[in-house]
Amino acid sequence: MKERFIKSKERVRKYGEVYTPDWLVKDMCDMLSEEGGAWSRLDETFLEPACGTGNFLVEILERKFRLCKDYKDGLKALATIWGIDILPDNVQESRTRMLNMYKERYSDGIDEAVRILEENIICGDSLKIMKQWAEEEKENECEKTERAY
Repeated sequence: MKERFIKSKERVRKYGEVYTPDWLVKDMCDMLSEEGGAWSRLDETFLEPACGTGNFLVEILERKFRLCKDYKDGLKALATIWGIDILPDNVQESRTRMLNMYKERYSDGIDEAVRILEENIICGDSLKIMKQWAEEEKENECEKTERAY
């Protein structure tokens, strides 16, 4: 089947939406060191700020699943992957793809997997969301400093 790089010309014009082909996703992920790098630790966290339909997310999850011994590890893998997209249909497709990957491997923890994906794969403007996260982190650091005195 031929890989699609766009859903529609209108979405490209309106949102700048263009998909990264699978072969390029794999090549880019391969650039992260295998030994002692991002693919050797289950707790390594990833954020895709323009996740689209999840091409990077599913490749990352696939690589993390290689480290998993059981469904609890599978849930840990899901919990370390974050995605943001401005379009609700893309967010839903990303969640569905990742949940299907989880279900192919594990029959336990499905409800928890759904909850994790709903919290971690979110719809919104990633620039605004990340700015908010940075401000919250700064406030938390200030509170920790004030308590130390």
